[in-house]
Amino acid sequence: MQSSVEPAYIQDFIHFEQHVAKLIHRAGWTVETAKPNQRGYDLAIKKDNFVGAVQVKWLKNNVTAPQLLAFANFLDSEEGQKYNFGWFITTKGFGGPAQALIKSWGQNSKIRCGIALENKLVGFDKVSVIDEEPKPGDTTQNTPKKVYFGVFTCKGGVGKTTVAAHLAGALALQGFNIALVDLDPEKNLQKLVGDGVFVPNPKGVGTTIQVFDGSDWHEDSARDCQIVICDCSPALERNPEELVKQLDYCIIPTTLNPLGINKHGKVIQDTVKEIRELNNHAHLFVLVNNFKDPGIRRLRLMKNVYFDAYKEISQTDDKFHCIDPEEVCIRASDILYYWGIHVLENPENSASRLAFDLIGGRCYPREDFISLADYIENKAGIGFLRAN
Repeated sequence: MQSSVEPAYIQDFIHFEQHVAKLIHRAGWTVETAKPNQRGYDLAIKKDNFVGAVQVKWLKNNVTAPQLLAFANFLDSEEGQKYNFGWFITTKGFGGPAQALIKSWGQNSKIRCGIALENKLVGFDKVSVIDEEPKPGDTTQNTPKKVYFGVFTCKGGVGKTTVAAHLAGALALQGFNIALVDLDPEKNLQKLVGDGVFVPNPKGVGTTIQVFDGSDWHEDSARDCQIVICDCSPALERNPEELVKQLDYCIIPTTLNPLGINKHGKVIQDTVKEIRELNNHAHLFVLVNNFKDPGIRRLRLMKNVYFDAYKEISQTDDKFHCIDPEEVCIRASDILYYWGIHVLENPENSASRLAFDLIGGRCYPREDFISLADYIENKAGIGFLRAN
């Protein structure tokens, strides 16, 4: 009977990186492992006067175009230009958009893409053999801890998926690589964001938002991502328990609807209790989404009801934050609305951007989500990431 156990060399990132390094070393290259927090590549290789950077991508699924674009952007950066070439080596293969991107680069590209098999490295088309790659250095180094976000909702239509995607965008603009994990059975995140988004940076290496199906998720698939954002299933029990336990921050979108505040508040209270049965350390944030300014008097009235709905939790849970909509909220925006309509009507273009384009010099979604990221950092402290 044939065993279904994966070969040892692809069981995890460490084994795979060591395996790739051995194959490259056999071809006569010397190899050094990148420093623990080095961004852009995993191995540096040298033979004669040629120096190359190697990105080792341990994945349970195919490589996506944004992942390739991030490596290409690194090679074009000031730091990357000291390398004559780059190799992008993975476990499985390359998705359709990634293959189209590789073909568009042509044979003169600085990047060579390949797959590591048991005894050799082959080109992305599994035909052309790559004769080069690196030797293992100290691959037992610790991976810096990732920060985990969960975006929960207790009812439909409050913008959970939009919040997850655009919070990822705001954090990517601030220099973080982001992994988005789609745990919702509806899979709306993948419908709206596709494989992910590459965020270029004219002053240096760009960042990526990589999208993973919940069934394919493994932390080693996103070793270059500092932040993981989970678009969670509305039914808490359908989310992997180990992921819920890992969450550092939970965002719970709601609306400031006069007839729905108390009703939705009760559902959120129950959700908070369920989360706390598995996770006592996460900071929880209730966020008003799709905010429409009702005027000073009405807003004051609705805010009183809004805060009163969470008064009991706020008094007993010092990591529960009911965000004042006058301080941070996600405003109702034609840009967000038309972004959603556009990607639904044009699914082939859905991965190209988020709703962050400037209109008349302003972009409410970008401003609002950057404000949300800043609020979370100031209130609960994700700033330690910037020291890594």
